[in-house]
Amino acid sequence: MGLKLSGITVVDLSLFLPGPMMTMMMADQGAEVIKVEPLTGDPARSQAPFEAGQSVWFRNLNRGKQSVALDLKHSAGVAALWALIDRADVFVEGFRPGVIGRLGFGYEAVAARNPRII
Repeated sequence: MGLKLSGITVVDLSLFLPGPMMTMMMADQGAEVIKVEPLTGDPARSQAPFEAGQSVWFRNLNRGKQSVALDLKHSAGVAALWALIDRADVFVEGFRPGVIGRLGFGYEAVAARNPRII
């Protein structure tokens, strides 16, 4: 009997190993995970080895997720991320300290808009 996360929506802004691994496990358990990538894509997309034109590294860490590319320095990208946050249960980011706050999505701002978010 394993953990079931169906009905849970996760917005994932993480890159590299720890965040994507955690949200991959959440997707494996049934969560809807929406991976938000920069317009240039997750850097792991270009990491070898490749199989069938895809990075094995990226594919393995991001299986079961939906991806969307947003520019968080422009109003359309900011509005799109807020729309995702509004319906999310979990918000994951892995930026350097202070970056998410400078982008306007620090915990206080996110929790004020969506009090149930983790």
